[in-house]
Parts: sequence; structure tokens; C-alpha cells
Amino acid sequence: EDASVSHDRLLTASGYPGTSLTPHLPIGLEAVAVGEESLPAATCPLPAAPESARRARDFTKITLDDWGMAAHIDVVELVVCELVTNSLRHGVLSSRWMPDQHPIGLTLLRRNPYLMCMVTDPEPSGPVLLEVSGGAESGRGLQVVESCSEAWGWQLIEGAGKVVWALLR
Repeated sequence: EDASVSHDRLLTASGYPGTSLTPHLPIGLEAVAVGEESLPAATCPLPAAPESARRARDFTKITLDDWGMAAHIDVVELVVCELVTNSLRHGVLSSRWMPDQHPIGLTLLRRNPYLMCMVTDPEPSGPVLLEVSGGAESGRGLQVVESCSEAWGWQLIEGAGKVVWALLR
């Protein structure tokens, strides 16, 4: 089974220049290898802009479709959108970055039967799972991630912020 993602198709389908499908993990993490082969991975840099959540959903949909995982698109898009939105709200606002930089990165890593979604941002402070009241209009993003994933967590990336990840089956 070919698990690669076509760079040309992605750029044509989504129209997002600068999208990278290099099979590596975010800065500071080493690629996990199985035997002699690296695991299928796709990476997308995201600017600190509201449209990045949509861009991340589009990238996720195209990548999962190309990987033959179309049945899982809805749940993975939801998790990715929550992780990216959390990074936009909490990981970028308090960090130093230039407007033309891509301070957020999305990486999807596939290893059957799992898919790992990883979002990097420049803020070293970790995410906080909040207990919110029934009437609250926000603050449930990590609860959604937790309910949709097998596990989630975060770790510091030395000198480069953090990565927040979710493992989905």
C-alpha cells in the first residue's frame, strides 16, 4: 500500500503555497522509523491568522483522503481544528513572532491503526484542560480532543516552544 501524499495534488487541490509534505516530525522531534522506512507523515506550516484553522482542516482532509483514510476525516478534522485554534489563541498571542512567519505547524503521522496529530507553536506553556460550566461558550476544545482521541498530551521543544499531540485510532 502506497501511503505517500502527492505534493502537486495538494497544492492544486488546496491552493496553499508553502505547504510541505516532507516526511519528518516538527522541530526537535525525531522521525520514528519502522525497519528501514520512515512512517508516512505530512507537515503544513500555518500563519498566525484566523484562516489557519480552515487551512488545517483542508490539509487534513486532503492528506487523509490520499492515505485512504477518508472514513476518519470528520473526527480528525475536529481534533486538528481544536488543536490549531488552541495554538492560535494561547500559543501565539503571548509569543514573539513576525507576521510573515509560520509560528504554528501541523504534522500528521500515520502508523496503522493509529494517526497522530501534532501542532507546534512558539509558546512553552502547556495547554490546560478546563472544567467549564454547561452554559460556557468556550473552553471545551481540549475536552473535545480528549473525547475523540486515545490519548493526548504535550511536550516542550527545546528552544522552540511546544508540541501538543493527539493519538487517534
